[in-house]
Amino acid sequence: MSKLFEPIKIGRLEIKNRLAMSAMDLGFTSDGSINKRFIDFYVERARGGVGLIVVGGCYPEMTGKVWKSIIGLDKDEFIPGLKKLTDTIHKYDVKVAAQILHGGRSASSFFSKTHPVSPSSLAHTNIKQKPHALTIPEIKKVIEGFVAATVRVKKAGFDAVEIHGGMGYLINQFLSKATNKRKDRYGGSLKNRINFAKEIVIAIKKKVGKRYPVIFRMSGADFVDEGLQIDESVEIAKELEKAGVDAFNVSPGWHESRTPIMLMAIPRMSYIFLSEKIKDNVNVPVIGSVRINDLALAEEVIDNNRSDIVSIGRPLIADPELPKKYKKKQFDDIRRCIACNQGCFDSLLNFKSVSCLYNVRAGRESELKIRKAKKKKKVMVIGGGPGGMEAARVAALRGHDVHLFEKTDVLGGQLRYAYIPPGREEIENVVTFLENQIRKLKVKIELCKKVDTTTIKNLKPDVVIAATGGTPLIPRISGIKEKNVVVAEDVFDNKVKVGKDVVIIGGGTIGCEIALHTAKMGAMEPEVACFLLKNKVINGDEAVELTSKGKRNITILEMKNKIGGRFGISTRWVILKQVEDAGVKSITGIKVKNISAKSKSKREKDKVCVTFEQDNKNTKIFADTVIIAAGYKSNQDLTGKLNGTIDELYKIGDCVEVRTALEAIHEGFEVGLRI
Repeated sequence: MSKLFEPIKIGRLEIKNRLAMSAMDLGFTSDGSINKRFIDFYVERARGGVGLIVVGGCYPEMTGKVWKSIIGLDKDEFIPGLKKLTDTIHKYDVKVAAQILHGGRSASSFFSKTHPVSPSSLAHTNIKQKPHALTIPEIKKVIEGFVAATVRVKKAGFDAVEIHGGMGYLINQFLSKATNKRKDRYGGSLKNRINFAKEIVIAIKKKVGKRYPVIFRMSGADFVDEGLQIDESVEIAKELEKAGVDAFNVSPGWHESRTPIMLMAIPRMSYIFLSEKIKDNVNVPVIGSVRINDLALAEEVIDNNRSDIVSIGRPLIADPELPKKYKKKQFDDIRRCIACNQGCFDSLLNFKSVSCLYNVRAGRESELKIRKAKKKKKVMVIGGGPGGMEAARVAALRGHDVHLFEKTDVLGGQLRYAYIPPGREEIENVVTFLENQIRKLKVKIELCKKVDTTTIKNLKPDVVIAATGGTPLIPRISGIKEKNVVVAEDVFDNKVKVGKDVVIIGGGTIGCEIALHTAKMGAMEPEVACFLLKNKVINGDEAVELTSKGKRNITILEMKNKIGGRFGISTRWVILKQVEDAGVKSITGIKVKNISAKSKSKREKDKVCVTFEQDNKNTKIFADTVIIAAGYKSNQDLTGKLNGTIDELYKIGDCVEVRTALEAIHEGFEVGLRI
């Protein structure tokens, strides 16, 4: 029997199960205060069965405010709102902690309106603003700020406090040689670098009492030059346990690190070894985190004593009822987080509030309630992509009679191609969930059915939702119809063979994804590489090379000055690194002039010649296969004929304008709610 749903104690605080919701910025406030939106969001997660909710980060003073929307703890005026939040969460037998986060040099003056501080005057890699090196009297004042914030946390009814000592924030800046160049009692040796964190813990315990639980969030390893390694983190944990820490929440890396941490491409549970190492060396509970988006993985972690508690954040944005559904074995009903970052991290980086690719209600819980329709209608959905399926799902939940038509033999639309490239497989969870739900709701599904006006007349629907998607955009290039020229979709569908020398026309999302897909063809499987590595047949560099790419020579031609332009802020750099590691060459700022199968060269006899212009100079490149990946255009073949013929007609997704999957699904939900 799994221990996942067994109770556990942090100090004297008993939590009903081993699942904690991690602290995260939600983008719901601009003045640091708690509002109804926060309460609605967390209530839904409390109802869903999680054991502990960590709220935050919360800044203890303005110099520590890292983003415009994080919660305030520097004034007593914030206590009533926080108390309302904790009182509401407690109604569901869920414990709640507040995370105190001081950004240090990660806190830009743009948000804090004050100059950033740090142990040493070394600028943040991304912010580039040189911080003020704290004096000893100033350090004492910062410690007092942590204590005062904790007092407010306790007054507001929180069951525990979590001190953020990781991810490159202020405490971590003291702990790490990368940012701490001091020569006094707070710098130099590891023993000295621990002093700041230790004094915070001791001062908090002295003020609020030894029985009040203190959780310390730490980086198991920093993943930056001169940063902490796991052995140093073990020593830090040992010392802080002596100082009074009641539990450790272990995560990997810094936000400045060039090692991916939170992305889909990272194998799940990659970093759990860090919490496991800490757990082996302390006598208090350890919380493991990052890329544990399936509770089967959480069970594995807990049952194998790799952590005592598992922290999940984004999975509870995607599905607030995840614990309850998993416990009841309602696996098909779980909306699994795919770590796409589109609605969560990317939204925040674009100064928007948190949402989710396919949980449209996330952050809008009160606004978007699904209620039974006053009048049952016959609803016709044309197109089985994600937007069409979501519209069908919501309409069916509201009690409508829903018929969905898809011209191909499978559901998923263009999203099917997004999960074919390596490292993108989890996107399939979106299609799987939506298909499971509409079938469960008895939506009438007709595959291989191309809809025309006659089909619509025969069905006699009250409502038509057109989600006909887009079609590949074919550039006007001379020779585009040569036999060696194919579209990306046909490569993804395995309808064509791809030669050794490949030219991809288009370096946007599709271009990069098809490049990764073709590059990976023929690459060594990781299991084989691991075997060979273990038996010293190959070395580490050879293993990376052999698993990253096959034998194809791939070149992307892109008219813009960069590739990957439509990927999200948090993921683009990783995708581009993968493209580079796969040996794909990219040539930007070009215009393709023509494609020709005619060649006088015997060596290039069976190839096509692609001529492109760059800097007013024509260049030729020969290829066995030319893949057109220039994006999509709206498919309006049918929708143009429907205007004025149907009383209640809605158009969503790419058939209106080329959309992201998030936009299409959100449109589908809102249309389903409207009819």
